[in-house]
Formats: sequence, structure tokens, C-alpha cells
Amino acid sequence: MSKTQSFAERFASKKQNFTSQALQNKENTQPQPTQKNFSEATAQKSPSNLNKPVDPQKKMAADLIYLVKGIDAGRNAWYYVLIERLKLTLFLKALNDDIIHLENYGKILYSAYGDEPPSNVTEILKSDYGIQTQ
Repeated sequence: MSKTQSFAERFASKKQNFTSQALQNKENTQPQPTQKNFSEATAQKSPSNLNKPVDPQKKMAADLIYLVKGIDAGRNAWYYVLIERLKLTLFLKALNDDIIHLENYGKILYSAYGDEPPSNVTEILKSDYGIQTQ
């Protein structure tokens, strides 16, 4: 008869596959994604990429994108905001207020300090959402 081993003895000799050391080694060998700045992100969308067909779901959301201009920290600023459809009437009323928190009404797609958005940002919105800007 063979000697019976306890549960711990049976599995003590097996190599553990998921340990903190193994996880660290795995993380060190895989390249980490890098965060792109605005100029790198917009550089990928060259004019040749702008002729691609517009995603139908994004095209439907195009009428919910608003360009909001205002003053932030004493400087002129602009924001392209994708408003949530259910919050549209609240957003339109809030535009008359002195202070508005845009993030409460939807997603801020692009923003920066200045009087007008740069042309590359408007071109990206045209290609991604099919919007017509002035």
C-alpha cells in the first residue's frame, strides 16, 4: 500500500503559476501602453484618413455636439461637448447661467484655451461624426 499524502503535501511539489513574482515578471516583459498627447493623437488622423465613412452611431450623435465658448480661470476657452440626449434641455437652459459644469451634461470631447478651436480639431469632428462646422 502506498502512503496517503495530505492535501497540502500533494500540491506542495507543484509549481505555482500565479504568484506576485510571476506577475511582476510578466508585467516587465510586456510593453506598457503610452499615453498620447493631443498633438500625437491628432497627427494620426491625417487628411487621407478623413475620407473614411462615418460610423452611423456617431452620425446620430452629431446633433448632440456643441461648441461652448467661455472663460475658465480668467482665460478664454472653448469646449466641444457631446451632450447626453436626456440632459439636452437642461444643458440648453444652463447655457444662460454664469457658471456651467459641462461634465454634468455629457462628455467633453476636446477643449483648450483660446478663442477658436484649431482647424485640425474641427476636421477630426467632421471625419468622426460627420458634423458641419462654421
